Amino acid sequence: MARPDPLEQDSLTPDRFGHCPALWLALPLLLGCSLSAWIGAAPGPWLLSGAVAGVVAWAGRSRALLASVMLAIAGTCLGAAWHQLRSPPQATVSVRRPFAELPVLIERASPRADGTGWSGLGWITERDGPYFRRRIAVSARGECPAEGAELMLSGGLVAIAADADGHDGWLRSQGATLRLRGGRVLGELAPASSFARWRQAQQRRLDAWLRNLPWDDPDGGALLAATMLGRTALLPAEAKEAFAATGTLHLFAISGLHIAGMAAALLWLARRARLPEVPAGVAVLALLWLYVQVTGASPSSVRAWIMAAFLWGGRVGERATPALQSLALAGSVTLLLTPEACADAGFQLSYAAVLGIIVAGGPAAEWCARPTEEERLTPPAARSATRRLRWQARKFLLGGLCVSLAATIAGTPLTLGHFGSASWGGVFVNLVLVPLSEVPLMIGMASVACGVSEALAGPAAWLNGFAAAWLHGMTWIAEACARLPGLRLELALGQRWLGPAGGALLAATFLAQAQARSPARLLGGPAAALAAWFVVVIFLHRLS
Repeated sequence: MARPDPLEQDSLTPDRFGHCPALWLALPLLLGCSLSAWIGAAPGPWLLSGAVAGVVAWAGRSRALLASVMLAIAGTCLGAAWHQLRSPPQATVSVRRPFAELPVLIERASPRADGTGWSGLGWITERDGPYFRRRIAVSARGECPAEGAELMLSGGLVAIAADADGHDGWLRSQGATLRLRGGRVLGELAPASSFARWRQAQQRRLDAWLRNLPWDDPDGGALLAATMLGRTALLPAEAKEAFAATGTLHLFAISGLHIAGMAAALLWLARRARLPEVPAGVAVLALLWLYVQVTGASPSSVRAWIMAAFLWGGRVGERATPALQSLALAGSVTLLLTPEACADAGFQLSYAAVLGIIVAGGPAAEWCARPTEEERLTPPAARSATRRLRWQARKFLLGGLCVSLAATIAGTPLTLGHFGSASWGGVFVNLVLVPLSEVPLMIGMASVACGVSEALAGPAAWLNGFAAAWLHGMTWIAEACARLPGLRLELALGQRWLGPAGGALLAATFLAQAQARSPARLLGGPAAALAAWFVVVIFLHRLS
């Protein structure tokens, strides 16, 4: 089989799919983890089915179609078995005593915005008890612990229903089947690692540093801290509601915008310092990895860092890594490390949106950026500043609209499935707020860089003040747009599987359209699939 042109647009045509090992790994792994989260079953049957499919694939290797199908089945079954082996027990548990004392290993913990305590997730380490390896959601008083600490906790223990919705439904999606309310730390059984304690200390220091403004503005400091640390819980209530209503809350999640901006700035500094390319690239990736860890290692930030690492590695190795391949590699690594992430809303929405942008939004934007007949026929001497500005504005608006529309279409079923509402207006509001968000991000980076010395606290405070004022302006725009009628679509899905099923349908449609050469086909096919999904949802809703 001929090797494909690395500069050719990503697609899933047979001549290119055979050269995409990351897709062969990512798609069956994701399907297997999703099936395991939905159906359950012990790992033994999954392993047996995977082994049988693998043997059949080997025996029928002379038949390409049979071998490919069997390999896909084997990968799916092995992915499901891996999910079962790594995930905590998910069967609904009955709680006999409402008050309990349990040893819990803290996996994630963050202080509450009101400063009254902390909340997080952990798993129960009591081997002789009925809840061993159960993941538990903790809400406790006192100082927030570092991740990895093992604590003895007491409080009111309740079971989370399998069909829970709202906050309990989100906890269920994180693998938690128990919740500890009004918790109290009785003692520390084992301390967290030195690195975990360092991460927690740096996060607190950055939070305080970014809130330091020349004037009293707690909301502005909270907006900047939320932007740089990726913690939407820090946002003021009104601002959070406005950004959520306009579909722009993703601006406060550590994602490709943050990682790409920081990588570009650090690489520019390395070039100005005339540092060797490879050591400088490794150092930049190490600094970005520390930033991802300090900010909590959310699915979107991990995805962005892994994609950046693979793209940089391909560039250094003089073997271009397509963006779609990098996305599949990032998904594979994430699921191999934490297979239960397949049910996480952040993981699903992040990968769905980026997939839509890579295979449809980006190519459609490039098509819109092609010179028009007027541009081609106009001599350079006759191109006035006004005309050039008009051409650039057209390309910017059409390209941004394509990217925003692709991301919105890709995430709509999942957003409705998880939250019961989605913002159509986000397609247009993102055109304004996404470019504006780069300004406080760059200023925040400069402020963080000033953190190397306390002597720079004064200049950093003025940087924070300017960034906070800019974020106030963005908040005003979001609040004004949120007041527009018909901005949001409210639709509660009757069956939980409809959201993921719609997301899978759109992902398949986007991939099938990846070789299209016009915006109408690149975006029209997914839009038609979304409309068909809506018809099915409305039909099932009326039947129920």
